[in-house]
Amino acid sequence: MPRYYPAYLDIKGKKCLVAGGGEIAERKINLLLKCGGSVSVVSPELTRRLKELNSKGKIKFFKENFKEKYLKDIFLVIGATDNNKVNIKIYKAAAKKNILVNIVDSPEMCNFIVPSIAERGDLIIAVSTGGKSPALAKKLRKELEDRYKFEYAKFLNIMGDLRKKISSKIRDKKKREEIYNKLVDSDIINLIRDGNNKSAKNRIDEIIKSYNL
Repeated sequence: MPRYYPAYLDIKGKKCLVAGGGEIAERKINLLLKCGGSVSVVSPELTRRLKELNSKGKIKFFKENFKEKYLKDIFLVIGATDNNKVNIKIYKAAAKKNILVNIVDSPEMCNFIVPSIAERGDLIIAVSTGGKSPALAKKLRKELEDRYKFEYAKFLNIMGDLRKKISSKIRDKKKREEIYNKLVDSDIINLIRDGNNKSAKNRIDEIIKSYNL
């Protein structure tokens, strides 16, 4: 039975804390920022990239070791230090306050884990091994990245626009699902992949018109 309940978090505007300023912390911070988080960093040192983010006001930086006071109003905390005693301190303090906490490479000190992700625009495919084998998760992610390329991001954007049009004109849920499935099961993605954008548009128009849209 899986230990973790799979979910995607909406962290836009939420206060997130990262303890640590090395390369691993940098990767975590970049993803938090990309997802709209308001990120604070507490660490004695920062990588060059993190110094740039700090100078541009993209992150709030506190130049010292972690202290519990930095958890005030925090939604999510990631511990990415190379000091196990500090990581334990972070975990215990966050858990006591019922804050979402992830200590990198220490699943026993996490109440959530971060999966390996294959990303193509708004298409995000997450792979998790429950913390048992990050290496396997990474391998599977690379295989997914080889399988799902740029055409899926482009197709997803098209589907997003079509969904608005279809939802506004067709009230019947089953009929809408029928149209969506027909679009997804068609050869549109292959046409986009092969650079046949005109043919892809024609196929979309053909399907849409068959439902009098």
